[in-house]
Amino acid sequence: MSGQQFDETFDFVVAGSGGGSMVSALVMRAMDKSVVVLEKMPRIGGTTSRSGGVMWIPNNPFMAPDGVDDSFEKSMTYMEATAGQSLDAPGTSHERRAAYVTEGPKMIQFLVKSGIKLRRMPWWPDYYDERPGGSVPGRTIIADLFDTNELGAWRDKLEPNFMKIPAYHFEGFSIALMKSSLKGKLAMLKVGVRIVMAKLTGKRWTSSGGALQGRMMQASLKAGVDLRINAPVTGFIMEDGAVKGVVTQKDGKPWRVGARLGVLVNAGGFSHNQEMRDKYQPGTSVKWTNTVEGDTGEMILEMMRHGAAIAQMEEMVGNQMSIPPGMEYDAVMPVVQGVTAAPHAFLVDQTGLRYMNESGSYMTYCQGMLARNRTVPAVPSWAIMDSQYMKNYSLITPLPGAKKPQAWYDTGF
Repeated sequence: MSGQQFDETFDFVVAGSGGGSMVSALVMRAMDKSVVVLEKMPRIGGTTSRSGGVMWIPNNPFMAPDGVDDSFEKSMTYMEATAGQSLDAPGTSHERRAAYVTEGPKMIQFLVKSGIKLRRMPWWPDYYDERPGGSVPGRTIIADLFDTNELGAWRDKLEPNFMKIPAYHFEGFSIALMKSSLKGKLAMLKVGVRIVMAKLTGKRWTSSGGALQGRMMQASLKAGVDLRINAPVTGFIMEDGAVKGVVTQKDGKPWRVGARLGVLVNAGGFSHNQEMRDKYQPGTSVKWTNTVEGDTGEMILEMMRHGAAIAQMEEMVGNQMSIPPGMEYDAVMPVVQGVTAAPHAFLVDQTGLRYMNESGSYMTYCQGMLARNRTVPAVPSWAIMDSQYMKNYSLITPLPGAKKPQAWYDTGF
């Protein structure tokens, strides 16, 4: 028992409302424990909701029915060939990697049992699929499209996704090739019918991370999780070296919440904190991020204040991107995912030299740009393309060959 005085007490307290928050809350509710999720922003879902919502789960239960070979042994071989080579990554170990491979499929089974509709991504190769144990078909899972009307009064409290049309990732990839692919034309037709039917029936589809978080939010509400918005965690309540609760806000005033079993901090990173970027990720800018505005790093700093260890602060999930004129302040900026991976286009630094294989994963792409920029100006780099590319492939605008705004030409963009 704690000797602290609390305004309120739960079994489990969660700071932040991203994907990990929702899963943990559902697990605790399945054990009949009381849970509160404290989100400082006015909407639920965090950057998970804005993201692609793609989960990399090796040996997941959707693979075998689709005829995709995998196993614990094969997955561990790949893990050891990737994360296992990171000698400067104290956050990982063989035991933790084995736990991930073992427990990941169980998590998916739990979510499906909780009523969350998931599916395998038909084609999403491992980012280093050429390494031992790599999977070319891929090990990824996404959520089914979700009609946010199903959230009722909570509908407008879900953080919106970057995808503006009701399409799955694989449909979007196909549409980008519609000028040269029958599959792309059929995908465009299918999505078009979905858009028309949504207008006729009043459905409000969201996809990608929005669909994942919408479905988990729906399940959490049904399970009795207490979800709170505009409730930032500002500090931890300590006793004998252990966290016994948090200080948050209620009606604009400090509010002390006790936690009988523990506190989970799942509160994002520091994408919107330029001081932390300058310290841990020099050469990057808060202007380049797609994360929610609440990613300001104060939870990391608060944990550090209490002696928490930090590592790999230079790492980030990066997408190559370009910000067109007039869209500098979009809440969800356009990502140019594969612009130079398509035929008739390539990437050069500011001296005009091509310096990487552009067809790798977006993680490798961004790491390559930042590494190059340390010795040769490469942020920004230039995409060089010809008229064939402009005609047949998508460049920021959803449809390939679409007319580009005059301002893009007038400004030199």
